Amino acid sequence: MSFLLSGSPPALGDLRSRVAARWSRLRRLRWVLTPPPGTGGAGRYRWTEHDRFAVEQHVVQDPAGLTIDSWASANLVRPLSPERPLWELRLMPCPVEGGYGLLLRMHHALADGQSAVTLMRLLLDGPGCALPRPRRHPDRSDLRRVVESFLEPGLAVPLPQRCSPEPDLAWEPVDAGAFRAARRALPHTTATTTETLMAAAAGALRSCFGDPAGWSPGRVRGRGRVFTWVPVSTRTAGNAGELGNHASTLRLPLPAHHDTPSARLMACRGLVDAFGRRALDLPWQLGRAVSILGPRAMDAVLARAMRPSHAAVGCTSLPWGHTRWDLDGDPVVRIVAWPVVPPLGVCHFVLSQYADASVVAVTTHRLPGDAGRLAKGFIREIARLAESGAL
Repeated sequence: MSFLLSGSPPALGDLRSRVAARWSRLRRLRWVLTPPPGTGGAGRYRWTEHDRFAVEQHVVQDPAGLTIDSWASANLVRPLSPERPLWELRLMPCPVEGGYGLLLRMHHALADGQSAVTLMRLLLDGPGCALPRPRRHPDRSDLRRVVESFLEPGLAVPLPQRCSPEPDLAWEPVDAGAFRAARRALPHTTATTTETLMAAAAGALRSCFGDPAGWSPGRVRGRGRVFTWVPVSTRTAGNAGELGNHASTLRLPLPAHHDTPSARLMACRGLVDAFGRRALDLPWQLGRAVSILGPRAMDAVLARAMRPSHAAVGCTSLPWGHTRWDLDGDPVVRIVAWPVVPPLGVCHFVLSQYADASVVAVTTHRLPGDAGRLAKGFIREIARLAESGAL
């Protein structure tokens, strides 16, 4: 997550003192991933908890000179040191933007996106309770859609032959009023944030890469659907602020084959709610079952799950709430949650909703410029939905 703040950068020592005071009691931030003994690397990795973390190693300052986006881009592909807990907080003056930046980096093995939100809410100053409100999940599941999520074959977004893919990222501001109007584009009801995010991502894919019916050559032309990974927090009121990976990941059809924005939004209606509480636990149960067979079995399952034909897109929503936050009086101007670098051929959308300064960030592992095209396509789709919602 990158944070742009207005004001002069704090002294590095002051920032380290704040991190030590507010994060040192969090046990997970002291965990180190320990490799299996020997040199084969075929055993299980385990977490080892240290007594403390060395704040001077985790909270560092970078020299000024880059824009905050270039800075985030450079850090996105730089590995974290495996010898210490897999997180860091970086400080950088941002004279071009008229302030300074904070960049929180965490490995997904250590924690999920909601954990990062919780961490920064603890670090920053803001009114009210820092804990998010957990979403209520239905008790019953739609069995047909659950089976479809795991078994139906999908389409990959095509890549030109003999191309040279590379990680790429871009972001665009999302007008809060337009997004609220877009949610009202359904007749007699209001779409959820995730449903609207999925519909806009589907429209962006279609505007950039065309009708999916033409993506598959030969006899399979027009068969299959585009699928997206959608993480859903499983936190309750009892563990709303707990760090870790407390989420289920759903594989849902993305309606890129529909012609109009409103039709795409209608097709997303109820997709997440089709997974009741028990169905949300199913990915974890399957993961535990596979892990009994050892790391090689898990590698095989994950290799299939990471194929662009299995899930061509990722869609994540991270709500920050409507209040503004600051650091010792310096207001947070913008928050961008960057998706992880996706597998080859895949793209990820992350919507960060902070006050009236919401942002969509797109990360791709495709051709240079694809991330920017998709981010702009997302904004166009929100505008088109907002127009239909205002009618």
